[in-house]
Amino acid sequence: MMVRRRFCLGMAGQLAMMLAGAAHAAPAAGQRVACTDWAAAETLALLGNMPIAVPELQVYRQWLPDPALPAGTVDLGARSEPNLEVLSALAPDLIYISSWQAGMLPIFRRIAPVNVVKLFDARDDPYAAMLELLLRAGRASGRSALARRRLAEFDALLDQLRSKITAAGIHRPVYVAILHENGAQAYVYGRGSWVDTIIGKLGLRNAWTAPSTFYGNSLVGLPALASEKDAAILYLDQGARTQRALRSLRDSTLWRGLPAVANGRAVMIPAFFALGGAPSAARCARLLAAAMTGGGMAGATG
Repeated sequence: MMVRRRFCLGMAGQLAMMLAGAAHAAPAAGQRVACTDWAAAETLALLGNMPIAVPELQVYRQWLPDPALPAGTVDLGARSEPNLEVLSALAPDLIYISSWQAGMLPIFRRIAPVNVVKLFDARDDPYAAMLELLLRAGRASGRSALARRRLAEFDALLDQLRSKITAAGIHRPVYVAILHENGAQAYVYGRGSWVDTIIGKLGLRNAWTAPSTFYGNSLVGLPALASEKDAAILYLDQGARTQRALRSLRDSTLWRGLPAVANGRAVMIPAFFALGGAPSAARCARLLAAAMTGGGMAGATG
């Protein structure tokens, strides 16, 4: 609502006293940065410059647990409508916002200088953009050397996981999906997502090759997950949402008839944030590798 979004100095003054302790959650050596964009928040945290505030903090902690944010991090409310009064009271030195929030840019700029994060663009590769965000955050925070070191560590992790998968004799194609609550559909990650790139860098093949949306996923009917009969299905555990989907699928002959399900190759994995930065991509890689080497996945030519 527009009323909620108004820049209210009177309220900000009252909130400043309430939030005084939380406002100093960031290390003294770094900028005091607030993030309405999760990818920026975890990227800064990877560099040791902990954001003082992020939206939807409880879900953030579940999906983006590493690096963990400090206990004093302030919750800014919904990502779609961050609490500007709280943000103003915190008086950050810098704000990172998502590109889809650019319509609110003039309002954010009343509070502090703003960096806009744009990982997904029809013309650019989100994997490359995600890595560039890490380097850009390093430059902005005076930690360029650390950012380059973190990037090298990320590349080394992918090489290590790829070697583990190769040594285990895993060549099976894989669908990475989110089950829809209706029990008839799933969101599948494909081209245009950094998930697709991670799958390839692990030495695996993405079983989903059809066109995808701007954010690199497609909403498809369950029968589409049968097109690759040797594939595995790795679906994200998004808590209550996934449990509702599984209840819908409990008596589904369509679900049980999928080759991956019938042969024990449909595996639930912990959630990761597929629109995130390098920490989320690293988490994704670890989770995919663990699921594919956990037993029952050997064989197939991919």
